[in-house]
Amino acid sequence: MLRWKTIGNAIICGFAVVAASCQNRGQDYAAPTTTPNAAQPAARASSSDAHEKRPNILLIVADDLGYADLGVFGSEIPTPNMDALAKSGMLLTNFYAHMACSPTRAMLMSGTDSHIAGLGVMNPSNDPAQKGQPGYEGYLNFRVASMANLMKDAGYHTYMTGKWHLGATVETGPRARGFEKSFVSIDGAAHLGGLSWDGPGRAPYRDGEEMVTVGDDFYTTRFYTEKMIDYIDADRGDDKPFFAYLAYTAPHWPLQAPRSSIEKFRGWYDDGYEALYKRRFARMKELGFISADAKELPPVKGQPAWEDLSAEEQKIEARKMEIYAAMVSDLDVYIGMVVDYLKSIDEYDNTFIFFMSDNGPENQRRDLTNEAIADWVAQCCDNSYDNLGDGDSYVMYGPNWARASSVAFYRAKSTGFEGGIHVPAFVRYPAMIEGGGRNHQFITAMDVLPTFMDLADAELPDGAYRGRPIFPVKGSSFIATLQDPQTQVHDNSNAVGWELYGHKALRRGDWKLVWDAAKADDASWQLYNIAEDPQEQNDLSEVESERLKTMISLWETYHEENGLRP
Repeated sequence: MLRWKTIGNAIICGFAVVAASCQNRGQDYAAPTTTPNAAQPAARASSSDAHEKRPNILLIVADDLGYADLGVFGSEIPTPNMDALAKSGMLLTNFYAHMACSPTRAMLMSGTDSHIAGLGVMNPSNDPAQKGQPGYEGYLNFRVASMANLMKDAGYHTYMTGKWHLGATVETGPRARGFEKSFVSIDGAAHLGGLSWDGPGRAPYRDGEEMVTVGDDFYTTRFYTEKMIDYIDADRGDDKPFFAYLAYTAPHWPLQAPRSSIEKFRGWYDDGYEALYKRRFARMKELGFISADAKELPPVKGQPAWEDLSAEEQKIEARKMEIYAAMVSDLDVYIGMVVDYLKSIDEYDNTFIFFMSDNGPENQRRDLTNEAIADWVAQCCDNSYDNLGDGDSYVMYGPNWARASSVAFYRAKSTGFEGGIHVPAFVRYPAMIEGGGRNHQFITAMDVLPTFMDLADAELPDGAYRGRPIFPVKGSSFIATLQDPQTQVHDNSNAVGWELYGHKALRRGDWKLVWDAAKADDASWQLYNIAEDPQEQNDLSEVESERLKTMISLWETYHEENGLRP
């Protein structure tokens, strides 16, 4: 039986120790007095001496972050640390995750489709067509090799903190899949304090293989950061590079942040969600993320206009967005702490830093529509105005604020439209990338694993791993396009598909097929030219009937090759 230990109120002392050690590290390992010259872009190192120069790799994943939520992408939320990383690196403006968290993480860790890797659904399915079937296990299955195992085999230290969401048991957890050290959330959504997000009781965490509970002073964004720094620092001196997976839960619901963080944004959103949408829309046009002739998308169907809300309703709605902004801002603060630490040990420029969101913004109000969650909220939480954002409150910001988070695109999380799967991403590695660029090539979460293996100067397994047969990696390394942004990662003949709970999409070249399961019996295939219509407002399925047939045929092939069981 697993033992439980408690990280309670005494964790404040732990935080103080970590913070002090970070300061001491900066004193012990001063930054260089001159800035190292960035190397000229070069192909992947293959010589024996280059093996010693392999970079550290830091993978940072935000949870439910919208495309327009960072300053560098047009947000008003101050994110100076992430903006600086992006501006000294390269924005990936055409990067795709999956529709929701677990399938994206499966794609990342396996380099292949989520249905092959075990996350055809978010959790083990009870549907007769899916239950017990390969690809629907609800955890990262063993038909694939894990990124962490492969990086460890390549001679890297492997660390993880944050949201695993690829298996709740020790046998399916991060330690079993190659992470030497890990501290992970098992349910994947609580932030401040220790209440479970779906109840009843306390949120479960696992430190290595040991179950732990946390106290009221626990804050995920802070703790995951400090724990990761602690992992890296403990192994310094053995000259091995590290692969660090920092999987934040922010800004996933329920919206919670320290009071001091929230108060920074008091009054910022008092003019409402439509005004925020307009400001971000205009700013993204200025920055070139939205074409100059693009029109604003219509308001969310069935949602009230801001002016139709009562003064009290407006006050509460604005507060939700203030909390959300605080979570994004804190995410930036603690990513800045990691950057400062890497600088203090002179590893900043030798670390390949890759940042992404796991899907588009959450546009649901599950605390109202999900019966189990609604019952738990009624038991656990105080959602009075003055308590919103505390660890015993439970709110989500809903579809109208989410519309502003995904302002460049249509719809949001859990759909196959651009707002659900087209996410913010950037990379920094000065030895390979000149700062300030934008890369517009189509790249997916499946491409991350082969890219990291390329950086590690390691080969992908061929058909088998540790004595068991595995499926091949579907993704492709995007190192070449980082060196030359004109280089395609996927040619226009390559088709990539997505499916989750009946929502479907497939993209080949500039063309995209979408099935909107929310329309239920009225759903049909929609066809868009993403290059000309990135906001998916002009369905061409009738006027491009032959192309539609071709795309549907590609979908049927994707369906069969990946073992979909809708």
